[in-house]
Amino acid sequence: MYAGAITCVQTQGGLTKYFPISVGLHQGSALSPYLFALVMNVLTRHLQEDVPWCMLFADDILFVDKTREGVEGKLELWRSTLESKGFRLSRYKTEYMECNFRSNRPSEEIVTLGDQVINKSTRFRYLGSIVQSDGEIDGDIISRIQVG
Repeated sequence: MYAGAITCVQTQGGLTKYFPISVGLHQGSALSPYLFALVMNVLTRHLQEDVPWCMLFADDILFVDKTREGVEGKLELWRSTLESKGFRLSRYKTEYMECNFRSNRPSEEIVTLGDQVINKSTRFRYLGSIVQSDGEIDGDIISRIQVG
């Protein structure tokens, strides 16, 4: 896919001469997360909404909406934008979590991306914290005790 890639660098004095790229960024490189976040921010700036309605965490994207249709619309918009730039939205890893703190019964609605059903999760974990769809905190407490 990237055979024969070349690039140049923009400096205060203008563009450098083009040069071949023989080694790319590798998993585990200290620059990889920063450069990925930088590229994602530029590519999706026009799609991003205010926090907490849209948040980027490294290579994870969090959407918040009041309706299933709203979430599906955001998923499709991000999918088409990212795929038009050569990225892929993993349908296998994509999950959604419904929080309905007024009712103890989960809804039977499903979220889809195109014709694929998205897996439903009851927990969202990020940087050691756990948010549960039922509003409880026992999963977070148990996790923190086990780490200690």
